Amino acid sequence: MSNTKNNIYRRPPAAGGISNKLVVFLHGYGADGKDLIDLANPFSMAMPNATFISPDAPHPCTMSPSGREWFPIDQIPTGAIKASENLISLIQDEAKSLNLSFKDVILIGFSQGAMMSLQCLLINNQQFSAIIGYSGALREENVEAAHNQIINGKHNFANTPVLLIHGEKDEVVPFQSLISSKNLLNNIGFNIQTLSRPNLGHGIDPEGISAGMELLKIIN
Repeated sequence: MSNTKNNIYRRPPAAGGISNKLVVFLHGYGADGKDLIDLANPFSMAMPNATFISPDAPHPCTMSPSGREWFPIDQIPTGAIKASENLISLIQDEAKSLNLSFKDVILIGFSQGAMMSLQCLLINNQQFSAIIGYSGALREENVEAAHNQIINGKHNFANTPVLLIHGEKDEVVPFQSLISSKNLLNNIGFNIQTLSRPNLGHGIDPEGISAGMELLKIIN
């Protein structure tokens, strides 16, 4: 089982019937898809007609063999680029199976999964519906990988809603990453929403979930 590339945890629309959105949860380094799939419970209240999926990252985690990794941790930040190409292909297949397009897809990532969601936003040749990143980080190299999508200093999909949320006490991905990631994206035309959580470490808290739900309600 450890080498199954795309084991995917799934939740159908809470309202039943046809999906009008696909929400993709992207877990952190050393976790797996089941780590985030229960977030479908609160988020489905904001988006009752969405299908939720949470794929396992494709590789066994070097530092935690029972978990998974999108790319080796020593390959930050460029590892996200190639890994995102494979992930975009998976998302396209999943959306197509629901008769949806990228414009109907929301990416919600945590930690390494947040980096992946932002990298997918930047390099994909079609626009996503929205991106929510918890405790993530973006670097100059990640933006440079999207040079084909940046015309006259502005990204083609700069009007995509993006919400970044980070704990000020994060002991894994420094809180400063929130500001630097926001600045990198603002520099290419995005209007980034952020939420800082004063006493939160490396995790997702109820306030962060509520902020994500509000964004989903707006775009639903």
